[in-house]
Amino acid sequence: MIGISHYASYIPKPRLPRSAIGSAWGSRQPKGCVAVANYDEDSLTLAIEAAMGCLGDAPHAIDGVYFASVSAPYLEKQCAGVVATVCDLSREIFTADFSGSTRCGVSALLAATRAVQAGAASRVLVTAADVRLAAPESELEGVLGDGAAAFVVSDRDVIAEIVDAASVSEEFTYHWRTDRQSGVQVAGGKFANDYGYARDLRPVIETLLRRQSLAPASIAALALYSPDARAASDLARSMGFKPEQLTASLSADVGCTGSAEAPLLLARALDAAAPGDWILVGGFGEGADALLLRATDAIAQRRGEVPVQAWIDAGEPLASYEKYLKYRRLVEVDEPSDVVTNVLEHKELAQNVRLHGSRCRECGQVQYPVARVCVACRRRECLDDVAIRRRGTVFTFTVDHLIANLEHPLPMAVVDAEAGGRLYLQIADADDIAIGAPVVLTYRRLHEGGGNRNYYWKARPRRALPASA
Repeated sequence: MIGISHYASYIPKPRLPRSAIGSAWGSRQPKGCVAVANYDEDSLTLAIEAAMGCLGDAPHAIDGVYFASVSAPYLEKQCAGVVATVCDLSREIFTADFSGSTRCGVSALLAATRAVQAGAASRVLVTAADVRLAAPESELEGVLGDGAAAFVVSDRDVIAEIVDAASVSEEFTYHWRTDRQSGVQVAGGKFANDYGYARDLRPVIETLLRRQSLAPASIAALALYSPDARAASDLARSMGFKPEQLTASLSADVGCTGSAEAPLLLARALDAAAPGDWILVGGFGEGADALLLRATDAIAQRRGEVPVQAWIDAGEPLASYEKYLKYRRLVEVDEPSDVVTNVLEHKELAQNVRLHGSRCRECGQVQYPVARVCVACRRRECLDDVAIRRRGTVFTFTVDHLIANLEHPLPMAVVDAEAGGRLYLQIADADDIAIGAPVVLTYRRLHEGGGNRNYYWKARPRRALPASA
């Protein structure tokens, strides 16, 4: 049996109320908000958050990693390799990036399925994330939202079997962004939905139903990418599906998350699935990919640690539309600049990216950064490499009002990691912090320099969620 064995989702904390967009431009906007990546987040860091949630504290043996996004922070540098390294996976794996179309998240799931079916791998980690930019005052500004999802496709411990898949491919211009454009362009509307979106998704859904001898009523959850608020529901209704079969849309509270939308909806369907439920997930863009899954008896025991709805409920509105412009770098901002050479990066890769410290063989003391002398017993050359746990508590903190950073003031905290190790880190997603507060270590953008983006670990408070995050 081949299917999904683990999954996780992630939606950033800030929310831009559509009313703020309307006030800024004097335009009419629907109710609700869109999820916005924080100033130190991008599609890569969102994917890493979802991947770490999927793998947990003790990563499984992973044979490959896929990263899917149409808004990757690099045009020439593989992001899947970064995800694998930050998650502290083995070097002896294959990695690949998927891009070019918003269906690339489902395409990556399909490619992982084919790799496992072919016997080339037993477990493949698939991540999908997007942080797409809409031009100010454009029709997409209140439509696009940010988010990520991650899955392990495996031949064991399956909670949702991947039963069948179907694809079509043909040119159709709906959303696009050339190599010289920063914002997403759109030629949407009824014509685009009827002769692009529906033309491509309808046949792949019908193919799956026909091949498995299923009626629309047999499907418990329909998780379809939707380029606008109504496209998916209109298609589902025209095909004989009932409104309650369509997985609850992200449109009102998150927005359209691009390549991550169908995967996020799949995660949302798995959050509520019962054993035996049929789930159909579909992605669109220059064609369509669709997967048909069936939940196994194990679904109730191994759901995602944090439900999609919990991430939605934990959002907090941005203080102003101007802050959104600052987060998107659409207004000039003062940011630190520091060059990190590839020599230094290579030398400190285990410490700074994999988050490794040292453990003393004599007294068991764990410390960070990597050292040659034990801080406890003072023994030399008796320290072994050890992975630092990515959760902890605040030992003490300070608030820096002068640091060259996009946000001021900036809390800085000394964090005691679970199972040992003490780190001095910036605090993310919070204006203040308290001693003893539980935090999660998160990989974020730190600064730019030498024409490159540099990332490092920060600590974010654990959100008040039904399950620990």
